[in-house]
Amino acid sequence: SALDDPEQIGSFLSRMVAGIGMRILDGPHTKTELVDDARYGHSGVVLLYESHAAIHTYPARRSLFLDVFSCKLFDVRSVVEISHETFGDFNIAESTVLDRGHHWASDAEIELGRWLESR
Repeated sequence: SALDDPEQIGSFLSRMVAGIGMRILDGPHTKTELVDDARYGHSGVVLLYESHAAIHTYPARRSLFLDVFSCKLFDVRSVVEISHETFGDFNIAESTVLDRGHHWASDAEIELGRWLESR
């Protein structure tokens, strides 16, 4: 039932973000797509100080897509655990983890200057 409840989806995003040590800049925002039964579902997003997280649920298909985009390291296992708490048991059909931002030195201003010079 959580897949079909925009309020629970927003609550999940807030709990998940806090659970991986990040902070919400704006949101969560949720919207429902009512175009037709095949595409019926809910989308939610939170803007983070560390980047963003988004979820798209499709209750009739019993599926969801979740994206946590951040240059800050986080524990993927925590995301899965919090997802299980909200959505129950599920199988992960696809999972991709990319390392982002590790090439940046600890001084982001210096790195930003280098990045701007390269553009």
